[in-house]
Amino acid sequence: MMKPILVSRRSEADAGSARIVMLVLVSFLLGVAVTVFWFHHAANKAETAASETVSQPPAPAQEQVGVPAPPAAPAPVSPAANPQPTDPAIIEEVKKAVPNFASISLQDGEQILRACALKQFADTTAETDDEIKRAQQQLQDARNSGSAVDQQAAMKHVQDTQAGAAEKLKQIAANLQAQLAALKSMKNQQ
Repeated sequence: MMKPILVSRRSEADAGSARIVMLVLVSFLLGVAVTVFWFHHAANKAETAASETVSQPPAPAQEQVGVPAPPAAPAPVSPAANPQPTDPAIIEEVKKAVPNFASISLQDGEQILRACALKQFADTTAETDDEIKRAQQQLQDARNSGSAVDQQAAMKHVQDTQAGAAEKLKQIAANLQAQLAALKSMKNQQ
């Protein structure tokens, strides 16, 4: 007859800690995914709105005799008339990522920049996941040692690592927005 396996309190605590760590990691990754989706959706929405306002034909009812035509849309302002300062480093990044920007469409250039940013997101996420796992392992080791001071220091390290990872992802998203604006500016100057 087999003896029942007894689960010690220690292994239950370890399993609970592992669940908490996994919950934090999954929450972080979901946050990253939502952020990527949000930036992608916002950029597509802005592109759609801009293309609709530019390409709307006049309504046929306005062409009837006696009906005044709406005022003409303002002509696009030339970049020379309204210069927008663009960081030269951002322009160089755009030229490096899209070396043939003069011969491709704005949409294709934006797609290339987004693909580069998505690769940076993936690389950064993989890198920061490893850092977070190491920090969480240090936290687990501190919990196992029983030292409250070590546990607090390890928890702070986990939080700082997660905050650093989030900041890196925000920087990538901000850099993408700056690159997209620079590409549009460069295409308008052609």
